[in-house]
Amino acid sequence: MLIPLYPVHAAEPPQQESIWSEIRQGFSIQARRDPRLTQHLLWYKRNPEYLTRVFTRARPLLYHIVQKAKRWKVPLELTLLPAVESAFQAYAYSPGQAAGLWQFIPSTGKTYGLKQNWWIDQRRSPLASTDAAFYFLKDMAREFKGDWLLALAAYNAGAGNVRKAIRRFHEKQKNSPKKSPSTQPTFWDLDLPTETRGYVPRLLALARFVEEAERHHFTLPTIPNQPLTQQVKTGRQIDLSLAAELAGIPLEELYQLNAGLNRWATPPNGPHTLLLPVSNVHRFQSKLKKQRANQWTQWKRHQVKSGESLSEIAQQYHTTVATIQQENQLKGHQIRAGDTLTIPVPMKAMEHYSLNAAARLKKIQDRARPGKRVEHTVQEGESLWDLAQYYRVSSQQVASWNGMAPGDLLPTGRKLVIWAPPEPKRSRPPFIDQLATQTLRYTIRPNDTLSEIAQRFHLSTTELMNQNNLQPGSPIKTGEQLTIQLNVTEASPKF
Repeated sequence: MLIPLYPVHAAEPPQQESIWSEIRQGFSIQARRDPRLTQHLLWYKRNPEYLTRVFTRARPLLYHIVQKAKRWKVPLELTLLPAVESAFQAYAYSPGQAAGLWQFIPSTGKTYGLKQNWWIDQRRSPLASTDAAFYFLKDMAREFKGDWLLALAAYNAGAGNVRKAIRRFHEKQKNSPKKSPSTQPTFWDLDLPTETRGYVPRLLALARFVEEAERHHFTLPTIPNQPLTQQVKTGRQIDLSLAAELAGIPLEELYQLNAGLNRWATPPNGPHTLLLPVSNVHRFQSKLKKQRANQWTQWKRHQVKSGESLSEIAQQYHTTVATIQQENQLKGHQIRAGDTLTIPVPMKAMEHYSLNAAARLKKIQDRARPGKRVEHTVQEGESLWDLAQYYRVSSQQVASWNGMAPGDLLPTGRKLVIWAPPEPKRSRPPFIDQLATQTLRYTIRPNDTLSEIAQRFHLSTTELMNQNNLQPGSPIKTGEQLTIQLNVTEASPKF
């Protein structure tokens, strides 16, 4: 379980005006008073403990989000959107590959400037993703002529789906026997996806609930109208265990505040910043000044052995090929036995970095579940569908067990954990299966791939490759034939 974002040990700031007063004063979307919000208001009223948890998570970030909303000149109802998107959980990850407080998918994140690489995923970086979210929402509001409800609908469903819904509305209006003057449709007029039809009212209802908290006998968690965290520039890469030690906070707390960081250090090429509790900033900065620059990360000298590759060395030291190339001024991948490489390495054992990407994945994969644990190394061309068929589970289960979304690609060599169900009891004598197992020849067609052929015959790609003595990466050519063995009572080829 992740610890609360805000450090329980930090000194409380002096009492002053609550952030909630400023948020309420910035509400400007009149639809928050629409009577169609009643069911969502009732849900919030029945679940006060849930709201308290969500807003407590928001505590170290809400001031920054409000200030950014004011700079972007967006309605302050939007400051509550992370409560709907992710329940203010920076590590939230959806089946649709959306990540972070604002639930950006990879492509939209890149469009709005969020870095996503081995070292960092800024979709989870609270401040960077907030700027990107308001930029995105402002774009959508401009496109839909200042209609914030349509902007929110586009944030959830995509601008294309909102445009299509508007076109359908106009076509329906045009073909109606009772022709009325052409009007610009509102959110409530449009035939939008079910999720979106609930998403926008849910935010509006939350804003109204916050506005009327006293009336609903709900006490909003105390959040002062001043920064509780501060972004600090480091200027260069720093080991996170050292940063936590200098700041005087637990390493896990540092990861929580800087959830975009994937590894044991900040990225070598930046951004060189850390978000820290305000009460710990002075200590961090003063101690950092006394630290020699060559002590910010630890380095090892590695002598290349015969047959070693850069990728193997990078994996051994929990770093990337690009980092080794950069630090050693290598232009390519070629290295020779006897060469000496300088490599940045973690200052502490990897288990110490409890919220780095590898540690988070291991925690998910090690969680005990029903069935037999199987470790599977992904072969070239394999998909989640292949593995689901082979192990008699669902694609969604394989994705969930490995911290993935069902649409994620499987890189060759990745190790997955699968909880296979027990072998089913035989409902018929084994000789029937023997009789039903047939061998056929399949002629490869243009544009065929091994995974597509395997799927047609209800096999996994690995089974098909094993049956034909194919190695990972083996090419297949149009006109060649594959031998396929299958049980005809369990598989019906699709052509």
